[in-house]
Amino acid sequence: MKISITSKKIKITDTLREKIESTFTNLNKFLSDDTEIYVTLNVTKRSQKIEATIYTKTGTILRAENTRDDLYVAIDEVYDKLYKQIRKLKTQLMKRNQSNESIRFKNLDEYIDLNYDYPVIKRFKKFDLDKPMTADEAILQMELLEHNFFVFRNSATEDINVIYKRHDGYGLIEQV
Repeated sequence: MKISITSKKIKITDTLREKIESTFTNLNKFLSDDTEIYVTLNVTKRSQKIEATIYTKTGTILRAENTRDDLYVAIDEVYDKLYKQIRKLKTQLMKRNQSNESIRFKNLDEYIDLNYDYPVIKRFKKFDLDKPMTADEAILQMELLEHNFFVFRNSATEDINVIYKRHDGYGLIEQV
């Protein structure tokens, strides 16, 4: 497993690097050796934030973030979130008796700064919709990314759909 650590407004000390590497290395037993984990640290006046993203070779993305006063506590909490996501993914895939290749979600583009007055689009996202999935697979991928919605190609209809969180469950937007 490869762990890449980047920082914004904070120097990565040897102790901090060792804490991150020793904590996230524990996920190695659940992930393949060629899995990449990207950890980003950011410090502001009031808080310290850690974000961790795992890209599997099959296209599944696992992501967790936490903001705390104590960065070491935040590291442990992000690890716990990722551990739960991996267990949830593994359980769901075992229930469906499918391989991880059925869930696909490509990486997102970086912020693009447009010089419009108002409104301004702050971010563009591109999705690979070539591989169809069921609504249940889309819900699982949305939960793993901790997003409120997810765009996908429905395997039953081959149409583009959006699954989203509601106060009482999930909603599905279908093309007419």
